[in-house]
Amino acid sequence: MTYSIKRLKNMIRKNKLPPNFNQWYLIIDEEGNTIAHLAAEYNCLPPNFDRWYLRDNNYWTVAHEAACYNCLPSDFDQWELADNSEWTVTHEAARYGRLPSNFNQWELTDKFGQAVAQIAYDRDYLPPDFDRWDLIKKDQEEQS
Repeated sequence: MTYSIKRLKNMIRKNKLPPNFNQWYLIIDEEGNTIAHLAAEYNCLPPNFDRWYLRDNNYWTVAHEAACYNCLPSDFDQWELADNSEWTVTHEAARYGRLPSNFNQWELTDKFGQAVAQIAYDRDYLPPDFDRWDLIKKDQEEQS
């Protein structure tokens, strides 16, 4: 069944998408956000969602949005997905302290050379057993 964008937005805000919904690619605004981006914002993605790669005009993926709103599934494994500045889903998760406990890709960097480890360090989210201090630039903590 096909739904209007307006109706889909209302359904997502009420967390009531149809069980077999599959129109995740629908563009809902001038920034190029998809209906899946909005569903991530409202934690309304189904457990079997697999279109983390859908992007807006700045290449911000649904996975970035889900990391921002803390609704990535525990088995998520596409940490390298990046936007147009090479800011990965990992960077976004590190920004909010939402990396999995077994995370080990601290060296991923954006196009400005910002490592995931630096993001986590600047926000006090490094795990107690962190051992990649070679990636940390302590003079940057005032910049974030």
